Amino acid sequence: MKKSPWVVLAILKAKEGKETELKKLLTDIINPSRSESTCLQYHLHQDINNPAQFFLYEHWTSKDDHALQFSKNYIKNLVEKAETLLKEPYQVIFGNEIEP
Repeated sequence: MKKSPWVVLAILKAKEGKETELKKLLTDIINPSRSESTCLQYHLHQDINNPAQFFLYEHWTSKDDHALQFSKNYIKNLVEKAETLLKEPYQVIFGNEIEP
């Protein structure tokens, strides 16, 4: 049986006027995240209908490997700075791909 990747969808909403700052902060973690050997996919998106809303779509080799990302300085920096830019706590959804 094929092991499915650990899929993460994180949704972040910027405070009014903080969209550009949050976008820059999120953009800065793309390459370091992608360079992790356990990262299979890492994509940042901005909501077309609500430019204050961003979402990260990630695939990791496992739940534990994803959790290790939070020990990295670039993620610690994101968490520390994002708190002042977020309208509300970020939402995280974990999923398993469903195949026919």
